[in-house]
Amino acid sequence: MRIEKARVEGFRLLEDVEITLEGKSTVIVGRNNSGKTSLTDVFDRFVGEAGPRFRLEDFSEGIRSRFVTAKQLRNAAASPETILAELPRIALTLSLSYEAGATDLGPLSPFVIDLDTTCTTAIVRVEYAASLATLHLLLDFPAVEENGNETLHIYRCVRETLSAAFSVRVAAIDPTDSTNQRSFEGIAELAALIQCGCVRAQRTLDHNKQGDPDVIGKLLSALYRTANSPTAAIADKTLAENLKNSVNSIEKGIQGNFDEMLKGLLPALEVFGFPGLNDTVLRPETSLDVEGLLSDHTKIVYAGSDGVHLPEGYNGLGTRNLIYMLLQLESFHKAYRAKATRPGVHLIFVEEPEAHLHPQMQEVFISQLSAAVEKLSAQYPNEPVWTVQFVVSTHSSHMANAASFEAVRYFLNTPEANNGTRRTKVKDFKKGLTAIPPEDRDFLHQYMTLTRCDLYFADKAILVEGPTERILMPRICQIVDESFAAESKLSRQYVSTVEVGGAYAHLFYPLLDFLELKSLIITDIDAVKLVETQKNKKRWIKCPLSEGTRTSNAAIKAWFKKDEDDEAISLEELRAIPATNKQQGYRRIAYQIPEDGSEVCARSYEDALILANPTKFDCDADSATEAWEIAQNLSKAETALRFAIKEVDWVVPHYIREGLTWLSEASITATEIQPTEADANAPGVLAAI
Repeated sequence: MRIEKARVEGFRLLEDVEITLEGKSTVIVGRNNSGKTSLTDVFDRFVGEAGPRFRLEDFSEGIRSRFVTAKQLRNAAASPETILAELPRIALTLSLSYEAGATDLGPLSPFVIDLDTTCTTAIVRVEYAASLATLHLLLDFPAVEENGNETLHIYRCVRETLSAAFSVRVAAIDPTDSTNQRSFEGIAELAALIQCGCVRAQRTLDHNKQGDPDVIGKLLSALYRTANSPTAAIADKTLAENLKNSVNSIEKGIQGNFDEMLKGLLPALEVFGFPGLNDTVLRPETSLDVEGLLSDHTKIVYAGSDGVHLPEGYNGLGTRNLIYMLLQLESFHKAYRAKATRPGVHLIFVEEPEAHLHPQMQEVFISQLSAAVEKLSAQYPNEPVWTVQFVVSTHSSHMANAASFEAVRYFLNTPEANNGTRRTKVKDFKKGLTAIPPEDRDFLHQYMTLTRCDLYFADKAILVEGPTERILMPRICQIVDESFAAESKLSRQYVSTVEVGGAYAHLFYPLLDFLELKSLIITDIDAVKLVETQKNKKRWIKCPLSEGTRTSNAAIKAWFKKDEDDEAISLEELRAIPATNKQQGYRRIAYQIPEDGSEVCARSYEDALILANPTKFDCDADSATEAWEIAQNLSKAETALRFAIKEVDWVVPHYIREGLTWLSEASITATEIQPTEADANAPGVLAAI
């Protein structure tokens, strides 16, 4: 069995989101403060070992004001049922799948309450909420003093009464009839069903004192405790017993002469007449505790070829991080094996595993998780394989792009248009990109992997055709920033520049829309004309804009809904399109237009640069043909480096300047965009609960 879906309500940025989980590994990506850690935390609070530890700040900003409304209803003597319905709550609803025809569902059995023999889904809901019996504990506090701030007063009082009035409740819900529910006393059934582990991002591996402390060595005591538990696997208990016997043997040897020698360290007591006739004789006794030895006196060292072994802290942080994570997995695995009744689901969150790992290791990490599970399970050949689901949150483009599209969940933190309250949306690649043909999805995935594309983590994006624009873009942004206000400067925003080529830019359009990423596509108008060959055949060749009749640019044709079977958009039409009509959703296209005060227009970036800076190329500013001819003999690489490094005072072509001005403005909100069918989440059963 496994968790297929999880719906989170009312927790921090996760006001109401649903996420589907893969059978093996699910990868969570997104910008900073988009709610990735909140997903880990809500599972840890509800099904982790530490138990629920919620406070007022954990309630989503969008629902927190309901505490104020509930207090006002209480003061107005509203019915307890009305007040309780108004109070916010934090909830986690899980949809679990199991095999059809399974005779023993183990810890899942109490949660299967439907009568449909073909149904293979069970729904578990756990929530942190108040009850009718605890309303007085939460809301019966004195009114605010006159001229005081009522809202702040209510929040201050609720913060103190919350833990007494709110509690965790668990229920099973019939997937075929949401009104059919079964409630449980306490969380014992839930704890038996789901085991949750977390490898946190803050792993305390780096310290000022080189070589201290021995973080990895501390994990050994936890492994020993698990192996020494009554329900541990036989092999683990045998190992723990042998370790205990070894320590006992050492302890017996110490109890002899060593204790007598320690007694010799206390001769000064006799000077003061101790012990007297009525005093108990003192003698030292040394005892060794296995767990204490492992926790406080056992260190991991790295073997040296000359017999001098390096302390743990002397090794690289990447190696230590990897070893730490593997030992954590081993600890979770042994805890799973040691349970008297194995949990039906084992879920492990791994936060930012890329810390200190080199790029190649990051790329193989996800696939190696499955290999690690197989390796650990191989230690128990006579027992079932360890069934575990991983949820990996990352900021690494190497790791994110190495994962398949189907495994990626994109967390997007957006403000509400009406009140500015921020909340997270979860974009499921498995559902959201189904409209893209499989071959295009394969291309995008391969391209993003090969180019280390970081679109998942950018605030905005610039897509350019070739290396010239890519090399020059930082300098171009620096120049145009001089005319922007401080809050609009591109240098203060995380803008990702991606080189995609004019033939492939249009393949990124659905992905950019899906990510809701404000993006500027900078491309060339690519004028072409039809000519006859010597064999009386016709073909399209590139030419100056003044001689051309249509564009050969795939990105422009796709933008304006032109393909090979349609009549291509004319150059006159392209030049006549106003700037306001070059935006589609979260995207805007920019292609060559005349410079200010001029009527001539360039064909590509190089001749546009020439027309914008004619004196630097000894060119007539009103001759697009001359600029085009000069551009044919320019070295793209040399020109890019010249204007990126050597030239100080030069003009950015008008079409790029215009596009970057649009990009520098505030991000587009979802409410400004007409929603598409692919963008809508499919909540299914969970949404009806």
